[in-house]
Amino acid sequence: MTEIRIDENKASRMIAQMLRDDFKLRPDEANKAAQAICTLLVAAMGTPTHQPLQGMRLIRSIPPHGGDFTEAVALKLADVNDRVARELWRLVYDRATDLPPGVADAVKY
Repeated sequence: MTEIRIDENKASRMIAQMLRDDFKLRPDEANKAAQAICTLLVAAMGTPTHQPLQGMRLIRSIPPHGGDFTEAVALKLADVNDRVARELWRLVYDRATDLPPGVADAVKY
């Protein structure tokens, strides 16, 4: 399926223009309807965009300190200590995927 990306304000103007020209709505009605349509379209987007999240993951690169993760792993495996827990966490972290581009666009330094 083709994805269309367009600025919300530009989309609102285009929709309002179409409603005025093709459907003969008054300008104030067309603007209200266009804004309502854009609000629904933005709400329907799968994920919000947030540029500062580029390169971020939903988990940290190291397991939480304090034993919760270590204890949870210890219930499943025998002879688990912090070193083993860190290694297992690294396995999880290395296999995690980055946030999608729509959520985290590239950061320019």
